[in-house]
Amino acid sequence: MSFFEDLKNNRDKQIMAISIVFFVLAFPIYFGLAAAGADGSAGLNEVNMYEVTGELSFIELAAGDEFIADGETLTINDLSTDSIDDAEDLNIVGVILSLEYTEEEQTSGACGGALGGQPAEDTITGMIMHGEYNETASGSNDGSSGGHNVESFWINTSLLDNVVVMSKAEIISMIDADGAGLGPYEAEITVDAQSSSTPTCTRSDEGEQVSYVIELVVFDYDIRPFFDLEEL
Repeated sequence: MSFFEDLKNNRDKQIMAISIVFFVLAFPIYFGLAAAGADGSAGLNEVNMYEVTGELSFIELAAGDEFIADGETLTINDLSTDSIDDAEDLNIVGVILSLEYTEEEQTSGACGGALGGQPAEDTITGMIMHGEYNETASGSNDGSSGGHNVESFWINTSLLDNVVVMSKAEIISMIDADGAGLGPYEAEITVDAQSSSTPTCTRSDEGEQVSYVIELVVFDYDIRPFFDLEEL
């Protein structure tokens, strides 16, 4: 006997089939109405449980590769969101300066083995500036190569991909830059090179080759009422 023939003659299966159809149709309607009620009638200032999700994207503002002499600072300016089409429509929430560098130490003499010593650790410091939002971070090539990032954000990143209990207006004020990312930017990269000679090996370090990328961070967010299915 086929399933449909059995369904015609079996009352228990009929009830089960009707129940499955009911729940399949009712659940989306219920959550839609509940979400509309929580987000509509309650208003922006009503405290509820919300899930904050979204997507981060990156826009390159500048990039380059420069030799920076020991004790010198490379300044990267003349950067602005004016160069980006429709920047005022973007939720620019931060900026990242990414740095990569090698070891440029020069040697002469007998530099092999334990008596030759090792390249000294050099410090590369990056600073990214945008109005009142300034961040500085240092990294080391550790005698070979290295890299690090300097990040500056003007929103509360802890809310991303999280469930919070607060009003929707509060959430928006914490994750929407409201134009704070517009305007000029500037970056500085400074090299502090070190060298350590031994009786058999002369070492010198005039500076480092540094590659940099400056990227704006854009956040497209979504705020939805959160429902715990385990409590239903």
